[in-house]
Amino acid sequence: MYSVAKEIIFFVLGPRLYRIFRFDSNIQRKVIEKEYLLNTSEWIGESFINTVSYALAATYYCSPIVVYYLYQNGIFNSPDQITYYLKVFSVLLITLGAAFLLRGNGRLMNPDYKKFIDVLEKAKFNKNDRASLQMYDFDFASWPIDFSYNESSIKPANISVEAEKKKENGFLSKLLNIPMNILEYSLAHGLARPMGYPGSVKLLQAAMAPAIHQGRTILIEKNGIRSKLLAKDGNEIDTMFLDKRKNNDNGNTLVICCEGNAAFYEVGCMGTPLKGGYSVLGWNHPGFMGSSGTPSPSSEGNAIDVVVRYAVSKLGFKCEDIVLFAWSIGGYAASYAAMVYPNIKGVILDATFDDITSLAIARMPAFASSIVSRVINNYMNLNNTRHLIKYSGPIRLIKRLREEIITTIPHDPSTNRCNFLLEKILLFRYPNVVTKESIEVLHSYLSVDNVASQAAILKSLGYDNKNDFEDRFAIKEDRPSFPLDIGRTWSQKEKSNATIFLAMKYLDHFDASHCVPLPSQYFLLPWQHKLI
Repeated sequence: MYSVAKEIIFFVLGPRLYRIFRFDSNIQRKVIEKEYLLNTSEWIGESFINTVSYALAATYYCSPIVVYYLYQNGIFNSPDQITYYLKVFSVLLITLGAAFLLRGNGRLMNPDYKKFIDVLEKAKFNKNDRASLQMYDFDFASWPIDFSYNESSIKPANISVEAEKKKENGFLSKLLNIPMNILEYSLAHGLARPMGYPGSVKLLQAAMAPAIHQGRTILIEKNGIRSKLLAKDGNEIDTMFLDKRKNNDNGNTLVICCEGNAAFYEVGCMGTPLKGGYSVLGWNHPGFMGSSGTPSPSSEGNAIDVVVRYAVSKLGFKCEDIVLFAWSIGGYAASYAAMVYPNIKGVILDATFDDITSLAIARMPAFASSIVSRVINNYMNLNNTRHLIKYSGPIRLIKRLREEIITTIPHDPSTNRCNFLLEKILLFRYPNVVTKESIEVLHSYLSVDNVASQAAILKSLGYDNKNDFEDRFAIKEDRPSFPLDIGRTWSQKEKSNATIFLAMKYLDHFDASHCVPLPSQYFLLPWQHKLI
């Protein structure tokens, strides 16, 4: 009796199955895709459950408006209205329960779902049966853990980068700050997080689901292996690995891809290094599709930490063979990993920023700048600069010439935050070369939106002696100790020209807007770029 009840409950509450794959060959997969077909009972139950789920998601993000509407209609002062809404809520719960039972009954009658449940149950208790799970696309929450952060013996660098906290003086000060703290918390979770990480919004995920499922199918056809990683904070991270080590020499380098704020590994930047023949590991931010949790600086750090541990301890790559490739807001996770794993081979940052605070303030009304700054500092302090100055390895930046997202003034190249990230890196690494006057020259060079204008600026500056600078900045050791004591006795013209030289080494320009996929010819590893 107990086993029968358990089986019924499992079918009622079990994961949703989306697709079933069939492979022509285990060596080079040809996926014969079969969309899982719901029978009538399943379809009715699933449709109602999904409708309620989307309605609850919409209500959550519109909760201030909903509460205000209820207040204006006097619900909190009218027992009759409260009773009415309680009845509506009760009917909804009963109907929802019936929908679950209806869906469970349909699953019991569906041979494809019954076979899937058998495979899932075996995989949960035996890791040797995990390969069969690759043939199913289903709710990732039910996928068993493939790797946990504590299974790795590698040790991250002990570097503290905690943001400065507000200083409160005594009990009275804390008491008076309670209303402001409540407001900050509400804005952070109700506004800042959905705006900063729209990919975590369930409604957007639902709209992108067809493209995401199609993208995942393409990756699986390329021999992609999907896995679930357990991070230190308990979040479950959805990953996809494509192994190219047997294909060519580039395959011995693993590129870990960190996606943008509305991108997923299924439809993100993985394609760029894949075209170059590199092994690639993609992952989704916490709260994005299969990954659990919500995105935040701490959860992002924990997520990329377990991804690197998985790459080293499970996939067999050394830190020295790993390149971090990030697009847009993914730069935070990539720069964090470079800081705590300083032996990482190199970092490539495409269309990213120095600090998100300036971007957030620019997109909100001027009167709200103070509260926006407080919310960002306390809840969303995505500061890439403070990570990268603690990393001494090769860094390469890619700037979009027609950037419209990471500029404080849309389409104004002088306000592109990638410029400021470059300036801060150079200021830290070469303090005697990059002076105030050199920064002004560099800013002129970076403030135009086409190569011809840049060439004209270089000509007006009398830029020359490239080969001489190659010799001056030649570094024998693999990882120099920054900041470097070089350029102290140079003239100001030499320093300005050297600053432009460094900028050309650290930064490449891509004539495109923010969301255009990066072509493979722009994916040059830092040491191929003669980066110093």
